[in-house]
Amino acid sequence: MTIIDIGGQDNKIINLDQRGRRVNFKMNRKCAAGTGAFLEEMSLRLGVPLEEMNALAKQSRELVELGSYCTVFSGTEVLEKIRQGKKLPDIVKGLFASVIKRVLEMGAFSETIVMTGGVVAFNPYLVDMLAQKTGRPVLVPEFPQLTGAIGAALFALEEVKSEK
Repeated sequence: MTIIDIGGQDNKIINLDQRGRRVNFKMNRKCAAGTGAFLEEMSLRLGVPLEEMNALAKQSRELVELGSYCTVFSGTEVLEKIRQGKKLPDIVKGLFASVIKRVLEMGAFSETIVMTGGVVAFNPYLVDMLAQKTGRPVLVPEFPQLTGAIGAALFALEEVKSEK
């Protein structure tokens, strides 16, 4: 199984074996591009509330490609797209596609893909976009923003039980 966790400051790819043990772990570079911070910065640049970004991306009829790998440069690129008359939903979908592109660049995925993290919880269209890009269904837990905390709590509980 491959777990993709998209958080506010970083993205993680965790590969697990059949017994649920970690066999590989990758985290994005030090740059915030492709994270929740990236989407937050872009929402400020666009003057769009962060909680409206998902709905806007879903309304898109044409993907606006963004080539920059840097949040700062992406901001400039977004302003240029606005000057070119590109539609807001299409720009937002381009931003979402940029997030997915960063995740895909991080590594190979197994047959089963699970997405977690706060960014996924509040932007479920990212899940649809990843499923389309990979050609595979993508699973999402009921509360993706709490998955890491729940896992840590279960791990701690296991440790306490093993000490007794």
